[in-house]
Amino acid sequence: MSTPTLTLFEDRLLPREASALAAAREIYRSTKDLPIISPHGHVPVSWIADDMAFSDPTSLLITPDHYVNRLLHANGVDLEDLGVGRKTMGEEDN
Repeated sequence: MSTPTLTLFEDRLLPREASALAAAREIYRSTKDLPIISPHGHVPVSWIADDMAFSDPTSLLITPDHYVNRLLHANGVDLEDLGVGRKTMGEEDN
């Protein structure tokens, strides 16, 4: 038995009102291929700018993010297991 293909509605995240939808489509069309630039991040910009390779997702998404660390620690995960308290991540950690 094959798994059905999920087809997402192209405008699913855009406003429904006609004039707003037209403007949103134009903004999306003109920016969709640009890189995401976020002024708020939890990893050093150089990691992304230098296209740094990571040994695992945890090294990029969990260890450097204090919000994720707090949530996991509040739910019983030891800080040591999260890599908290280690020196700044270097090449040997990848």
